[in-house]
Amino acid sequence: MKAAVLSQYGDASNFEIKDVKIPEIEEGQILVRSFASSVNPVDTLVRKGKLKLLTGLFGEHIIGSDFAGVVSASSSSRFKPGDEVYGFKNAAAGHAYAEYVVVDEDNAAIKPSNLSFAESASLPLVALTAYQGLTREGKLQAGQHVLINGCTGGVGCMAVQIAKKLRATVTGTCKSAHTLLARELGCDFVIDYEREEIPADGRYDLMLDLAAQLTLSDIEKSLKPEGVLVTTKPPSDGVGEVLSSAIDLLKARMRMYMVDPLTADLDVLRSWVEACDVRPVIMKSFPLELTGEAHAMLEDESVAGKVVIEI
Repeated sequence: MKAAVLSQYGDASNFEIKDVKIPEIEEGQILVRSFASSVNPVDTLVRKGKLKLLTGLFGEHIIGSDFAGVVSASSSSRFKPGDEVYGFKNAAAGHAYAEYVVVDEDNAAIKPSNLSFAESASLPLVALTAYQGLTREGKLQAGQHVLINGCTGGVGCMAVQIAKKLRATVTGTCKSAHTLLARELGCDFVIDYEREEIPADGRYDLMLDLAAQLTLSDIEKSLKPEGVLVTTKPPSDGVGEVLSSAIDLLKARMRMYMVDPLTADLDVLRSWVEACDVRPVIMKSFPLELTGEAHAMLEDESVAGKVVIEI
């Protein structure tokens, strides 16, 4: 099979297209003939070697998280050959930038019937990050007001739509060039962070920080007294300051989490996509042979939405 192989960690130009052996499945796994993947920030970290203690110090690597394709072989009671599936693998495990990918049955679900493979592959990691952050960690309820910091990035585009599906009021922050997209996605209020400040009036029930740019001061001034900050990263003050000067905030009002690739959550997402409540936002698609260019595009700060790799 063809795969985009990293000859060494580092620059996006290090990807090479090679023929490699099709992997074998074990009990509880499926082999997917993948037709698309995508690029996530965590994938660029893997490529640069930032996670090499998890991914391996030496040798060649096939990376990538998201996948969408057709089950080719199955040792799972949930899926059979011919099923069209989507999902994502842990970034440290990778192997999604290839024609075939082995997937644990708990990390896959039937893909949305109204989306192409490329559209489906743009969703799993970012949409579940948004969904789990808003619902599991943030406990967002109808009528509440949520601030989504970084509302036009890969996760942000999904978070805005999911929050509106949950009937929340949404304020999104983004750069000037992306304010129109933010409104199209459903933001009730848009803050151009290049020109405006986040209101310091304690109006938000929930702050979902996807850009790691909020400071402890921003959080304390903008959240309601019972409000919660949800993030995958610590505030920009740094972990040390958080631990030394804001233990109460860390324990009572901050939720840091990692996304889980769960079939049940992918099924919820599929139902919302098929009902046209949530849609993918794709900046550009690249063929597998241009995986390096896809990575380079994601690292450009002008990107909104997702960058897809078609296989």
